[in-house]
Amino acid sequence: MTTRPLERTGVHLLNHVEFVYAPGERALVRSFFEALGFRVLDPQTDPTPPELGPAAGPYLIVYLAEGDDDLIDNIVYASEVRPEQWALESALRERLAADGSLRSLQTEHHAAYARMPQAMTHVGLAYPSTDAVKAAMERLAEKEAIRDRLTLSEVYVPGGPGSVDDRVTQAFVYTDLLSVGLLLGGQQFELQVRHDGA
Repeated sequence: MTTRPLERTGVHLLNHVEFVYAPGERALVRSFFEALGFRVLDPQTDPTPPELGPAAGPYLIVYLAEGDDDLIDNIVYASEVRPEQWALESALRERLAADGSLRSLQTEHHAAYARMPQAMTHVGLAYPSTDAVKAAMERLAEKEAIRDRLTLSEVYVPGGPGSVDDRVTQAFVYTDLLSVGLLLGGQQFELQVRHDGA
C-alpha cells in the first residue's frame, strides 16, 4: 500500500468522498466511473490486494490518480444505499408522485442543473487536458446503459460560449445514479482543467 505524506504543511486535503447508489445499480455506477476515466476495483468480483480486508466488500473503490494504489487518500467509494435511507427516499418518491406542485419544484430544481451548471452543487474532478475532458464526455454519451440517466453539458473552454472563468475548461455531468446525499436530489460532477499555471 502506498503512503502519501501531506507535503503542504498546515493544509487539509480531501482524502475521500463516499457515494451511495440504489439497490441493483452497482454495475451501472462502475460503468459511470470508468467512463469518467477512473480505475474501479470491486472487491466482490475483482482480485483485491490483501491489505484491503473484508470491510471493503460493500464498496466500489475508485482510484482517481492513474497508477495509484492508495486505498485511503484521493479516492472515491460507492456502496448500496442503506435501508434507512432507501425507506426515506421511497416515501419521498411516493409523496412526489402524489403532489403535483412538489413534483414541479423538483423538476425545476433538476432543470437548473442544465441551465446553470456552474452555479449548482457539484463535486469537482481535475483532468490533465481539455482533450481528456472531451474524451470522458464522449465516453459517457456512448454508454447506452446509463445515457438516459445523465445530463451532459457542453465543454466550456476559456473565452468560449458559456464559459464563466478564463482560467479553466469545464464540463458538467448530472446523474441520479449516485449521490453523496439523497439519490432523489441527484449528483453533479464538474470535469475541470486549470489553465492558470497553478
